[in-house]
Amino acid sequence: MKSILRIIKATFLGGILFLAPLVVLLVILEKGYGIIKKITLPLVTNLPRVHVLGIALQELIGITIIILICFVAGLLARTKKAKELIQKLEDGILSFVPGYSFMKSMNENIMGIESKENLKVILVPTDAGWQFAFLIEQIDENNFTVFVPDAPNPWSGSVVFVEKKDIKEVDMTQKQALACIRKLGFGSKELLKNKL
Repeated sequence: MKSILRIIKATFLGGILFLAPLVVLLVILEKGYGIIKKITLPLVTNLPRVHVLGIALQELIGITIIILICFVAGLLARTKKAKELIQKLEDGILSFVPGYSFMKSMNENIMGIESKENLKVILVPTDAGWQFAFLIEQIDENNFTVFVPDAPNPWSGSVVFVEKKDIKEVDMTQKQALACIRKLGFGSKELLKNKL
Protein backbone atom coordinates (compact mmCIF):
# COMPACT_ATOMS: atom_id res chain seq x y z
CA MET A 1 0.00 0.00 0.00
CA LYS A 2 2.84 2.40 0.91
CA SER A 3 4.58 1.72 -2.42
CA ILE A 4 1.38 2.53 -4.35
CA LEU A 5 0.98 5.80 -2.45
CA ARG A 6 4.66 6.60 -3.09
CA ILE A 7 4.20 5.97 -6.83
CA ILE A 8 1.07 8.15 -6.91
CA LYS A 9 2.87 10.91 -4.99
CA ALA A 10 5.96 10.75 -7.25
CA THR A 11 3.80 10.78 -10.39
CA PHE A 12 1.73 13.71 -9.10
CA LEU A 13 4.83 15.75 -8.15
CA GLY A 14 6.47 14.83 -11.46
CA GLY A 15 3.37 16.08 -13.28
CA ILE A 16 3.56 19.38 -11.40
CA LEU A 17 7.25 19.77 -12.28
CA PHE A 18 6.44 19.00 -15.92
CA LEU A 19 3.43 21.36 -16.14
CA ALA A 20 4.82 24.29 -14.11
CA PRO A 21 7.15 25.65 -16.85
CA LEU A 22 4.37 25.26 -19.46
CA VAL A 23 1.86 27.16 -17.29
CA VAL A 24 4.41 29.92 -16.63
CA LEU A 25 5.11 30.18 -20.37
CA LEU A 26 1.39 30.39 -21.17
CA VAL A 27 0.82 33.07 -18.51
CA ILE A 28 3.77 35.11 -19.86
CA LEU A 29 2.49 34.80 -23.45
CA GLU A 30 -1.05 35.73 -22.39
CA LYS A 31 0.13 38.81 -20.46
CA GLY A 32 2.43 39.79 -23.33
CA TYR A 33 -0.40 39.35 -25.82
CA GLY A 34 -2.69 41.52 -23.65
CA ILE A 35 -0.09 44.31 -23.58
CA ILE A 36 0.53 44.05 -27.34
CA LYS A 37 -3.24 44.08 -27.98
CA LYS A 38 -3.59 47.36 -26.05
CA ILE A 39 -0.73 48.86 -28.06
CA THR A 40 -2.08 47.72 -31.43
CA LEU A 41 -5.69 48.77 -30.72
CA PRO A 42 -5.14 52.44 -31.63
CA LEU A 43 -3.23 51.37 -34.76
CA VAL A 44 -5.97 49.12 -36.14
CA THR A 45 -9.11 51.05 -35.14
CA ASN A 46 -9.02 53.04 -38.39
CA LEU A 47 -8.31 49.95 -40.52
CA PRO A 48 -11.21 48.00 -42.04
CA ARG A 49 -12.48 45.04 -39.99
CA VAL A 50 -10.72 42.25 -41.85
CA HIS A 51 -10.58 38.59 -40.81
CA VAL A 52 -7.89 36.23 -42.12
CA LEU A 53 -8.70 32.56 -41.48
CA GLY A 54 -11.12 33.66 -38.75
CA ILE A 55 -8.51 35.81 -36.99
CA ALA A 56 -9.15 39.55 -36.72
CA LEU A 57 -6.52 41.95 -38.03
CA GLN A 58 -5.76 43.17 -34.48
CA GLU A 59 -4.98 39.61 -33.30
CA LEU A 60 -2.90 38.95 -36.41
CA ILE A 61 -0.81 42.09 -35.83
CA GLY A 62 -0.45 41.20 -32.12
CA ILE A 63 0.73 37.66 -32.89
CA THR A 64 3.18 39.01 -35.50
CA ILE A 65 4.62 41.51 -32.98
CA ILE A 66 5.03 38.75 -30.34
CA ILE A 67 6.86 36.57 -32.89
CA LEU A 68 9.14 39.51 -33.80
CA ILE A 69 9.83 40.26 -30.11
CA CYS A 70 10.73 36.59 -29.50
CA PHE A 71 13.01 36.62 -32.55
CA VAL A 72 14.77 39.83 -31.43
CA ALA A 73 15.08 38.43 -27.88
CA GLY A 74 16.62 35.28 -29.38
CA LEU A 75 19.16 37.40 -31.26
CA LEU A 76 19.95 39.40 -28.12
CA ALA A 77 20.33 36.19 -26.10
CA ARG A 78 23.19 35.17 -28.39
CA THR A 79 25.27 38.25 -27.48
CA LYS A 80 28.15 38.00 -25.03
CA LYS A 81 26.59 40.45 -22.53
CA ALA A 82 23.27 38.58 -22.49
CA LYS A 83 25.03 35.25 -21.99
CA GLU A 84 26.98 36.70 -19.06
CA LEU A 85 23.77 38.09 -17.53
CA ILE A 86 21.97 34.76 -17.93
CA GLN A 87 24.95 32.92 -16.41
CA LYS A 88 24.93 35.28 -13.40
CA LEU A 89 21.17 34.75 -12.93
CA GLU A 90 21.57 30.98 -13.17
CA ASP A 91 24.53 30.89 -10.78
CA GLY A 92 23.04 33.34 -8.28
CA ILE A 93 19.31 32.63 -8.26
CA LEU A 94 18.05 29.91 -10.57
CA SER A 95 20.55 27.30 -9.35
CA PHE A 96 18.61 27.27 -6.06
CA VAL A 97 15.36 26.32 -7.83
CA PRO A 98 15.01 22.53 -7.40
CA GLY A 99 15.59 20.69 -10.67
CA TYR A 100 16.28 23.85 -12.72
CA SER A 101 19.66 22.75 -14.10
CA PHE A 102 18.40 19.28 -14.99
CA MET A 103 15.21 20.58 -16.65
CA LYS A 104 17.19 23.21 -18.57
CA SER A 105 19.61 20.60 -19.86
CA MET A 106 16.80 18.22 -20.83
CA ASN A 107 14.78 20.95 -22.55
CA GLU A 108 17.82 22.14 -24.50
CA ASN A 109 18.49 18.59 -25.57
CA ILE A 110 14.87 17.97 -26.60
CA MET A 111 14.81 21.20 -28.64
CA GLY A 112 18.11 20.29 -30.29
CA ILE A 113 20.11 23.11 -28.70
CA GLU A 114 23.73 22.28 -28.07
CA SER A 115 24.52 22.51 -24.39
CA LYS A 116 27.88 22.55 -22.67
CA GLU A 117 26.19 20.56 -19.89
CA ASN A 118 25.23 17.57 -22.01
CA LEU A 119 24.51 14.88 -19.42
CA LYS A 120 25.98 11.46 -20.09
CA VAL A 121 23.53 8.53 -20.11
CA ILE A 122 24.57 5.56 -17.96
CA LEU A 123 23.05 2.48 -16.36
CA VAL A 124 23.14 1.92 -12.60
CA PRO A 125 22.19 -1.23 -10.69
CA THR A 126 19.03 -1.38 -8.58
CA ASP A 127 17.35 -4.18 -6.64
CA ALA A 128 15.25 -4.96 -9.73
CA GLY A 129 18.05 -4.65 -12.32
CA TRP A 130 19.77 -1.94 -14.37
CA GLN A 131 18.16 1.50 -14.64
CA PHE A 132 18.80 4.56 -16.82
CA ALA A 133 20.58 7.41 -15.06
CA PHE A 134 22.28 10.67 -15.95
CA LEU A 135 25.82 11.38 -14.78
CA ILE A 136 25.73 14.74 -12.98
CA GLU A 137 29.28 15.12 -11.68
CA GLN A 138 32.35 13.32 -10.36
CA ILE A 139 32.85 13.67 -6.61
CA ASP A 140 36.28 12.06 -6.45
CA GLU A 141 38.24 9.32 -8.25
CA ASN A 142 35.77 6.62 -7.25
CA ASN A 143 32.39 8.29 -6.58
CA PHE A 144 29.85 9.99 -8.83
CA THR A 145 26.59 11.89 -8.41
CA VAL A 146 23.86 10.56 -10.71
CA PHE A 147 20.21 11.37 -11.28
CA VAL A 148 17.94 8.33 -11.67
CA PRO A 149 14.72 9.43 -13.43
CA ASP A 150 11.30 7.89 -12.87
CA ALA A 151 9.14 6.50 -15.67
CA PRO A 152 7.10 7.69 -17.46
CA ASN A 153 7.94 11.17 -16.15
CA PRO A 154 11.72 11.73 -16.17
CA TRP A 155 11.38 15.13 -14.44
CA SER A 156 11.07 13.37 -11.10
CA GLY A 157 13.47 10.82 -9.68
CA SER A 158 16.30 10.39 -7.20
CA VAL A 159 19.79 11.77 -6.75
CA VAL A 160 22.11 8.95 -5.78
CA PHE A 161 25.83 8.57 -5.19
CA VAL A 162 27.37 5.66 -7.04
CA GLU A 163 30.81 4.06 -7.09
CA LYS A 164 32.66 3.89 -10.40
CA LYS A 165 32.47 0.08 -10.44
CA ASP A 166 28.63 0.25 -10.42
CA ILE A 167 28.38 2.50 -13.49
CA LYS A 168 27.79 0.92 -16.87
CA GLU A 169 28.41 3.31 -19.73
CA VAL A 170 26.07 3.17 -22.73
CA ASP A 171 26.41 4.93 -26.05
CA MET A 172 23.18 6.90 -26.46
CA THR A 173 21.94 10.47 -26.31
CA GLN A 174 19.79 12.10 -23.64
CA LYS A 175 17.00 12.42 -26.17
CA GLN A 176 17.02 8.66 -26.87
CA ALA A 177 17.08 7.78 -23.16
CA LEU A 178 14.27 10.23 -22.33
CA ALA A 179 12.11 8.89 -25.16
CA CYS A 180 12.62 5.33 -23.91
CA ILE A 181 11.75 6.33 -20.32
CA ARG A 182 8.59 8.14 -21.42
CA LYS A 183 7.51 5.10 -23.46
CA LEU A 184 7.95 2.84 -20.38
CA GLY A 185 10.91 1.06 -21.96
CA PHE A 186 9.56 0.56 -25.47
CA GLY A 187 12.47 0.85 -27.90
CA SER A 188 15.04 -0.39 -25.38
CA LYS A 189 15.60 -3.55 -27.46
CA GLU A 190 17.40 -1.52 -30.13
CA LEU A 191 18.95 1.04 -27.76
CA LEU A 192 20.51 -1.53 -25.41
CA LYS A 193 21.33 -4.27 -27.91
CA ASN A 194 24.68 -5.86 -26.90
CA LYS A 195 25.08 -3.32 -24.06
CA LEU A 196 23.72 -5.22 -21.05
